[in-house]
Amino acid sequence: MNRRIRRQLDSDQWPAFDVAALPDAQRKAFLARRQAVELYAAGATVASIEETAGVVRCELYRLLDRCVTAHEDGRLYGWRALVPYVHVAEYQRVHSLVVRPNGAGAAGAFGALVERFPAITEWIEKQVHAKKVTIDRVTTGGALRMRLRGLKALHADFLKLCRALGLTAGDYPFNTERLAIRSLAAAVRGACVSGFARSAHLAGAQHLKGTPKDPWVPAATQALEVVEFDGHRLDVRLKVVVRDPLGFEQEFEIERIWLLVIIDVFSRAVLGYHVSLNREYNRYDVIRTIEAALEPHRPRAFTLPGVGYGPL
Repeated sequence: MNRRIRRQLDSDQWPAFDVAALPDAQRKAFLARRQAVELYAAGATVASIEETAGVVRCELYRLLDRCVTAHEDGRLYGWRALVPYVHVAEYQRVHSLVVRPNGAGAAGAFGALVERFPAITEWIEKQVHAKKVTIDRVTTGGALRMRLRGLKALHADFLKLCRALGLTAGDYPFNTERLAIRSLAAAVRGACVSGFARSAHLAGAQHLKGTPKDPWVPAATQALEVVEFDGHRLDVRLKVVVRDPLGFEQEFEIERIWLLVIIDVFSRAVLGYHVSLNREYNRYDVIRTIEAALEPHRPRAFTLPGVGYGPL
């Protein structure tokens, strides 16, 4: 198995990962793990890796398996699998449910329940499709969160369904303090955001133009076969100086910019990008991004000293 994994450790084909985005505590652990994987791919012995990177043998093999695990985007997890506390597979409960008085001990119980009764999953899909719940986006403490409206009534119907399936007071979810309402909410949220059109309608959208009927997108097998559009919000404080027609300088501050990119899924190459100084980007910004992807590349003239294109 280890020889097979060593042949698959082509890190040049792995998705790029920004280490600087991690907190200090996670960054230190990530760098040690990455060093261990790089040494293993270079042919170093496990004993030398344990001494140099501080990663023990069993942990190293676990990390190697995680790196070559397929991601839902069609690529390997790669470096993303080395981030502490990142899950590469859904949790599956294997032990019997023993709920403690404080409510602990029920991890994975809802997943085991829907695996035992697939009708629950079908019922959740029907309730979401029938718009028995709606999505409200609220800001709490500066963070944008998704709140479900109509969850209380949906939870009552869920308990009726569980009774109809033959579950008694000694079975999950009836033997928990909150009757699995949080787990139900998480499952409903996942069903709500499973497709763009569905999540947009539940959020209140009335008209959607250009929404694909089939949300499934095949993985790319060659360059320029599938491209993706991404909008990245950057919360920064910048001072913009504009010279008016009379020659006077006008200054104003902005606290947000948008970096819009079109990326080739197969090669992960950026085909075109556009920077929007607006608080929210609009369709004209998207059009500018598409134009940048279609136009021939023109080298830029850099004004900052020491900044330029690297060697080809």
